[in-house]
Amino acid sequence: MNNLYFNLSSITENTTIKRDEVVFKGRPTIQYVLTGIDEESNKALSLELTWGDGSMVEYYSKDVFFNYREDSIFNEMLYNKPGGSVCYTYNHTYNPPISTTSTSLTSQLIIYFNNGTYVNFYQPIKLVKESYYDEIQEFSILNTQIQSTSSLTVANLESKNSKTFITILE
Repeated sequence: MNNLYFNLSSITENTTIKRDEVVFKGRPTIQYVLTGIDEESNKALSLELTWGDGSMVEYYSKDVFFNYREDSIFNEMLYNKPGGSVCYTYNHTYNPPISTTSTSLTSQLIIYFNNGTYVNFYQPIKLVKESYYDEIQEFSILNTQIQSTSSLTVANLESKNSKTFITILE
C-alpha cells in the first residue's frame, strides 16, 4: 500500500493546495492519511473525495452524535480528535487501462470546516504500466520434466507475484 500524507495547520480562509505528481507502477492501492490535519480550532465537518479515475465521488460527514456503544474510541484517542472526525484514512485501488503505457490523472479532496472555510487538495498521479520484468521480479522452480524423445527440459517457473511461466530448456 502506498501512503500519501496530508498535513495541515488550522484553516482560517479558503485554501487550494496542489501537490507534486507521484508516480506508481502497476495496480497500486493508495491510502490517503488525513490524520495530520489539525482540527483543534476548526473541526472538519465533511469531505468529498474524487479519485480521478472515473469512480464514484465519495462523501463523508462527521456524525452529529458519536455513538460510543457502536463506534470505537480508539481513533479519537490515537489521533487526538475528540468527538470523532472525518480526517482519518481512505483507500483506493487504481486499475490503469491495459492499452496505454502510462495514465495521468488528478485526485481531488475537499474538506469543509465548521467556520465556513474549506481546503481543496489536488494530487496529480501518474500510473505507469509494469514491464515484463517488473511482473516477474524473482523466479522459483515449481517442477521440471525431461522429454524422453527430445531430451529437452520443461520447467514451470513461478514469480513472486504467483504467475506461472512455462519454459523449455535445452
